[in-house]
Amino acid sequence: MTVTFRNDQPDEFIAILREVGQWLVDSQQEMWQLDTLTPGNLIDAYTRDNCYVMYVRGTPAAAFILQWKDPLYYADVPDNTACFIHKLAIRRLFSGQNLFAHILDFCRGQCLARNIHEIQLETDATRPALMRFYERHGFKPTYQKQIEEFGQTFTCQYYQLHF
Repeated sequence: MTVTFRNDQPDEFIAILREVGQWLVDSQQEMWQLDTLTPGNLIDAYTRDNCYVMYVRGTPAAAFILQWKDPLYYADVPDNTACFIHKLAIRRLFSGQNLFAHILDFCRGQCLARNIHEIQLETDATRPALMRFYERHGFKPTYQKQIEEFGQTFTCQYYQLHF
């Protein structure tokens, strides 16, 4: 499988998030309010140049943010000591193809280039299947915390992966 990553496709990044967000709404699993998935909300000083699109055989397959500093979700983590994955979205066309393993490999490589050995992420703590998914990929649960973003309040389960 030929996989590439680009961080210079903000329109494609937003389109994938909105497509997956709509699928979540349609299947009664809403995670993000669709009207919040905009460049104005998602692309800022911390995420600019960190909004990735994953391509499989040249087709956009997934999107995610890979940050090195995050004052909202990770204010207590010193800058550039871990990377943070946010807004991970895999298009339904590519579900079940183990794309997350490729995303993790890419993120590990980006971390190692910066001499960082930790990936952190968080997810909605009311989604046990999603939490099990991250745990199957080696992430360890750490703590829960309430976060407000774009007018929504989430109880987040935080995870760490050391390598």
